[in-house]
Amino acid sequence: MNDLSDRLAKALGSRLCSSLDYVELRSESTVHTAINQCDSGVEVISRRYESGHSARVLNNGCWGFSVSDGFRDIQSTIRNAAKAASVVPPRDGEAPAELCKIKPIQRHVRSRTREPLQEIDMDEKISFLKEICLGIIHSDPRITTSVTNYRDTSGQKLLVTSEGTCVVTDVSLAGLMTSASGRVAGRSVSSRDEVGTVTRGWDFFEKKETAKTITDRLVKRIQGQMNGIPAKRGTFPCILSPRVVGMLAHEALGHLAEADSFSTGAFGDLEGKRVAPENITILDSPSINDGFGNIKIDDEGVIARDAVLIRNGVLGEQMTDREWAARLGTPPTGNARAESYRVPPIIRMRNTYFAGGDMSLDELLEDKKFGYYCVDVKGGQTETNSSFQVGIQECYEIRDGEISKPVRDLAFSGIAVDSLQMIDGLGDDFEIESSYCGKLFQYMATSDGGPHMSLKKGAIVFGGSG
Repeated sequence: MNDLSDRLAKALGSRLCSSLDYVELRSESTVHTAINQCDSGVEVISRRYESGHSARVLNNGCWGFSVSDGFRDIQSTIRNAAKAASVVPPRDGEAPAELCKIKPIQRHVRSRTREPLQEIDMDEKISFLKEICLGIIHSDPRITTSVTNYRDTSGQKLLVTSEGTCVVTDVSLAGLMTSASGRVAGRSVSSRDEVGTVTRGWDFFEKKETAKTITDRLVKRIQGQMNGIPAKRGTFPCILSPRVVGMLAHEALGHLAEADSFSTGAFGDLEGKRVAPENITILDSPSINDGFGNIKIDDEGVIARDAVLIRNGVLGEQMTDREWAARLGTPPTGNARAESYRVPPIIRMRNTYFAGGDMSLDELLEDKKFGYYCVDVKGGQTETNSSFQVGIQECYEIRDGEISKPVRDLAFSGIAVDSLQMIDGLGDDFEIESSYCGKLFQYMATSDGGPHMSLKKGAIVFGGSG
């Protein structure tokens, strides 16, 4: 496909590689831009060029991995990976690794961006960030600080394997995290906003996530924290917005449905059993509109497909890489992803979401005398027993079927295996949120979302700092 792929393919034809069960070479040539803007001043500007390759070797059921900057001695990288495979045995009780069979592919996954990120002047990017920061600061005298952290990556990555796969992927990724903080009545308050794209270029910020869109959204959140009433403690009926529903899909189910975590988690003995009402379906998809986790082919050369985690209330399939697909005897889902060529692929989510329902927001609200409408999250985490904790940065009371006063300092917790059973309504809308997900010190672009969702009293427990 290009000179580098020819070099990598030639390296795989060596005598050393012919003695190994499987060899995988991945390389990247990318440009990384970072801009940190605080209020009206730029704090950090950097542009970094990175290129290098890695080798992952499977031999006699054992993995070996090696990485090298540049492309000078590919054979040496393979040799080091092979040595690692020969000295690192499988862990106690763990079966020797093997890969499910796939059809080798040769493909160039091209970027379709209209305004490539690398062609946009640094001054234009800085001006965009400054507009957001100043818009936030000038919107309310109680807001004391605004910060934007912008990152983009452009270039190509390449996968070549001893099975004959050769995949060139154009890389175009941009992410923006914006935060604001202030003080009111002796209290410190803060809110954040995160957006990103892997399918559009700079037009994503010019046409969809404009400076005004981001500013207005974040100011509304922090003013809700400033003006909000204290949260009540206890359990109440509630409605979750698509953004909060996405956090539930990601944290409370998604991580536990990754095959390398499934058997030791709360859902491990529930495969094929009903875990939610019949109208509940949850998917992890490689391609949705503006999905930050969109991929066509994963980092093992598997053509990515939907993984249906829950279908009509029944716990379904797991997200897999090729090794776990072989263990389970199932077709691979294409969830093997690596943060960069410097680390081996592991099982990661892509775009994880609840499928939509058929109720309007008004219909979800109408039977609730009191409860909470949770609009946006500040962060969340889950444990292997499916317990989850979520911080909420935008929330409102529900009174007599109507959205009422803003609420500050709200958080909720629950047990996913219980909470899923207590969903009593799904909206007819759909929305996703972009974020980065961490696992084993690798951070990957993901999206999560769904429709509005209604939960019965008892599904989750609310609390706050008052």
